[in-house]
Amino acid sequence: MFRILMTIPALAGFCMPLAAAELVAPATLGASFFDSKPITTTDARGRASRLVFAPEGTLTRTSASGRASEGKWRLSEDGFCMQVGKAKTESCYIVLKRDDGTISALRRSGQPFTWQK
Repeated sequence: MFRILMTIPALAGFCMPLAAAELVAPATLGASFFDSKPITTTDARGRASRLVFAPEGTLTRTSASGRASEGKWRLSEDGFCMQVGKAKTESCYIVLKRDDGTISALRRSGQPFTWQK
């Protein structure tokens, strides 16, 4: 519950310049996104990569240069967390669906990623 309360100010700052956005529930993520179908992501710097989340909690990330990394993911209280390649810690995200239908994953400690599926 504390995480959700701490997420609200982050959402407010992120959503204000955008049209309205709604938080995608972790249960919806599990059923809709983590289904072994590729998701194209673009970070705030315009770098693209492809993520494939398998239902059992593993993932593959392929960079624009074609370099692949293996990792793992899990649902969290308000989104999901993943650890890829040689990362020593996991990164956690909340996921927002905008009125225009685009999906953004917002790292709790960084910039948003735009997802296309």
